[in-house]
Amino acid sequence: MKRTILGLAQGVAALVLTIGAFTFFKACGGMDGKFMACHWAQNAVVLVGIVLTVLALARIVLRDDNIRTGLSIGIFALSAAAAFIPGTAINLCMMKDMACHTAFKPAVIVISVLLAVLSLADVIAGFVLIGKKRSQ
Repeated sequence: MKRTILGLAQGVAALVLTIGAFTFFKACGGMDGKFMACHWAQNAVVLVGIVLTVLALARIVLRDDNIRTGLSIGIFALSAAAAFIPGTAINLCMMKDMACHTAFKPAVIVISVLLAVLSLADVIAGFVLIGKKRSQ
């Protein structure tokens, strides 16, 4: 039951990251038909969010504990990497008061770290469960 709740929480966090990155905490918009670097950071976060959502859905649907644990390891690695996209892997605007600095970057970091913590808890729970099954 605990692993099911963790899987659902991972799915919700991945969806919030994906949908939020291009809606309610999106980066700066285009200027005169040109896009700043933060637009590409937003696109990268959306792409990573889509992959995280697919992994989380697979994690929910599949029933094998070994596969679930492996998927959670992948979710952990990818969500940890997503936290470094805005401002580190891809530069943001030069002005610190722009939306990419005040809304987008903090939201991506918080949600990505939350997702990493959830998936790490699921990995630990999976290893405990797998260990119990092997000892029987």
